[in-house]
Amino acid sequence: MKRRDSVLFGFVVCCACGNVEQKREDDLVIGTYVREYSTEILNQLSGNKMGMRTVRDTLIITSAGDRYKVENSKWSMNDYDNDGWQNSKHGESGPLRDFKASYSESSGTLNSDGNEVPTLFITNDGKLSVGKNSEIKYVKVE
Repeated sequence: MKRRDSVLFGFVVCCACGNVEQKREDDLVIGTYVREYSTEILNQLSGNKMGMRTVRDTLIITSAGDRYKVENSKWSMNDYDNDGWQNSKHGESGPLRDFKASYSESSGTLNSDGNEVPTLFITNDGKLSVGKNSEIKYVKVE
């Protein structure tokens, strides 16, 4: 009876260690990452300034088995009209397609399974960038 309890305890300890490492990785990767930026909009005919457009760009990363699912949404609002926040799903710079990715702890990267999107770099301080030297940076929100 004691031997069986010892074997069972050893198995539980081994499983728990693996789960702790996966939990730490999940805590680092899984979450909602946002960025907001504004750009000046010019009238295409006259070249006169019409106003500013603000874009809220969000990446949501969830667990998908042994990989991660990345979803992107973009919303924009112009300060010169009364349309309010508009989904940019069909806009000229719409969101990325949803994709699945694998995480590499050694490089801190999320790599899409089909290479259809740039590599996502995640830092320990909760920031994410699209591409290694990209100025496009997202901040993880709690």
